Amino acid sequence: MNVRRQFVGRARAACVWAILGSTMFLLGGCPLIPIGGGGGGGGGGEGGEPNNDEIRNKTFVGAANCALCHSGKHDEWAETLHSKALEALEGVGQGSNPACLVCHTVGFGQTDGFVDKTTTNYLANVQCENCHGAGGAHLRDPLNLAVRPVVSLSADVCGACHTDVHHPNFDQWSESRHARVTPDVAAQIVAGGTSVNNCGQCHSGEVFFRSRLNGETVADDAFVGKNPDELIPVTCAICHDPHARTGNAAAPETGRDFQLRFKEVASPTPSNVVEDTTNPERFNLCGQCHHDRGRTWDISTRGPHHSIQSNVYVGEMPMPEGQTDTPLVLSRVSVHSFAPEQCATCHMYRKDFESAEAPTISGHNFTVNTAGCATTGCHPSAEAAASAKATLQGEVKSRLDAIAARLGAPATWEYTSGGGPDAAGQTALSDQVRKARFLYYYVTNDLSLGVHNPAYVHAMLDKAEELLKEVGM
Repeated sequence: MNVRRQFVGRARAACVWAILGSTMFLLGGCPLIPIGGGGGGGGGGEGGEPNNDEIRNKTFVGAANCALCHSGKHDEWAETLHSKALEALEGVGQGSNPACLVCHTVGFGQTDGFVDKTTTNYLANVQCENCHGAGGAHLRDPLNLAVRPVVSLSADVCGACHTDVHHPNFDQWSESRHARVTPDVAAQIVAGGTSVNNCGQCHSGEVFFRSRLNGETVADDAFVGKNPDELIPVTCAICHDPHARTGNAAAPETGRDFQLRFKEVASPTPSNVVEDTTNPERFNLCGQCHHDRGRTWDISTRGPHHSIQSNVYVGEMPMPEGQTDTPLVLSRVSVHSFAPEQCATCHMYRKDFESAEAPTISGHNFTVNTAGCATTGCHPSAEAAASAKATLQGEVKSRLDAIAARLGAPATWEYTSGGGPDAAGQTALSDQVRKARFLYYYVTNDLSLGVHNPAYVHAMLDKAEELLKEVGM
């Protein structure tokens, strides 16, 4: 059923309700909810607020008027901290601070926007119109697509408020690699072809949203003709549900939820079966993209993808069919499997605002902050954690360099895509060399130099060295 039919059906139902004596009524557009009490989640009003006839001609109309057609989203929103944003502001004595009201109410400082709780309480808190734009024109002419509220995956939507020293989520995310589509992948996506649904699933926030979250089939030519710079990267709404509490956060601070789309913590049983190592449903939020793509040691074109972080952390690797019972390296449980928030423990350390000199740390640049290793009690201090990290990574890097030296000139052993032998030359390579090559890249492409699973990585390096010794290298 298309959107237009859905709306007409709801409008007809509203008319029936009105005839049957509902307090709602229809005036040539959307059915209107009495503002003086029915909005829910901070959307209702009290005191000298406008009546329904007046609200109809306003620029901003409040969440209560969105609720009739979008009741499900409204009910979800009513449980979030956005629906209590002004209350939170009042709790820290800033309920009348103009600089804060801009982001804690609807339309403050704009025509028909929030003024105060006495006269415009129906616009208190962060509501639909903060993110989707003013809804008055849509309320008056709901079938006019030209005035339909904006739905955007752009990080700028959240970044309008989640910024500066108090809320630097957007600023710190902008520094991360999530904030841009990898250039070579972007070029492939706009050129069309299989890269849209292969690489685009994780490199393009829009493809992920449409295919993984909405269940759409994205055409291979969906982005042909677009400027690569216009592609949506991994933005806020890809990892967070803008409308609802989800209960997926492992250890949120009191009252918070973070509205994560997937579990923050997951502990799957290690597997060497390709169908498992490539299945995002087994992994946590980060593992939805940071997981294996199914390349095994007997493939000669390309090595393991640069997304195997979850697999290394779990202690698993894909094996060719028929060899899953004899993995190259036995699984090892990571010492970091006990980190209370898994990836986020180190990559998303958070600290509240203290001063302009000690601003909020939101963790949204995703770089490792060893303060997170200390606050969990795993390491005695951030400095001790940093030292242990440097020592481990130095050892692993040294061993990787030694393995590469033993393999010799890359043209004699590399994957075809990396400048190695052609198909015939690949077939001529011994299994020992091919397995050692795979292990070398499984460690290298994890990108943590052993930190994600120290014991497993050292076991892989041991095996690679043993295999090369078997063929005299």
